Amino acid sequence: MSQVATFMPAVRRHTDAQRDQPLPRLARRMPDGSEDHNAAEQELDLRQLRHHTKNALQRIIAVFAEAPGIGDTPQGERIVQELEHRIGLSATISDALFGLTNAPGPMAERLRQLAGAVVDMMRHSDQVIRVGISIRGYCPVNLREAVLRSAHELISNAVKHGMKGRPAGRIAVRLVSDDRRTTLTVLDNGWGFAGKLRAGEGLALARGLAARHDGSLAMDGDDGTVATLALPH
Repeated sequence: MSQVATFMPAVRRHTDAQRDQPLPRLARRMPDGSEDHNAAEQELDLRQLRHHTKNALQRIIAVFAEAPGIGDTPQGERIVQELEHRIGLSATISDALFGLTNAPGPMAERLRQLAGAVVDMMRHSDQVIRVGISIRGYCPVNLREAVLRSAHELISNAVKHGMKGRPAGRIAVRLVSDDRRTTLTVLDNGWGFAGKLRAGEGLALARGLAARHDGSLAMDGDDGTVATLALPH
């Protein structure tokens, strides 16, 4: 599936009816019948963080939108719209990675949301970058965070470095899980690189995530850039 990264996700708002619903039971039932109150406390903390983050982002948008005179010129209106767009993308990325403002959905949905939002966040406003996502097999639950967080760094690098100064480009994200391993591949048709790649913070984070699961990260820059993350099961 291919798409042009030009969508505009918004910070979601709860209706009054949703806010007034009773809170679900938070304590998790253990095998011996007891309740895991530490997990319940962590879940409550995360819900409060989601609520705080959502409110903060909405207020930042409102402050700019309500500023006197800012919407009176086409340039000012574009700035407000661009700010709201980028904040919405940031929220989408945070949700796909950590469920920061909304509980995360299925793995395939999270990867698609993440890839599209990262490309749209990182690209220049005049660039057209198409991103295609391919998913095969079942990614184990314990590897999903590493896959998504690595995908975030690798896709960001593809836009920031591979597509720098290019008016258009393509990025392909492939996730394949079989009986032995889960492999994430991020390919772009950008500049590529020659010789030894100088690793920045993004690649260092991806390599650290791979090492945490006894995996590996390989980079090939002969024709565009191909990044391959392999995580054993």
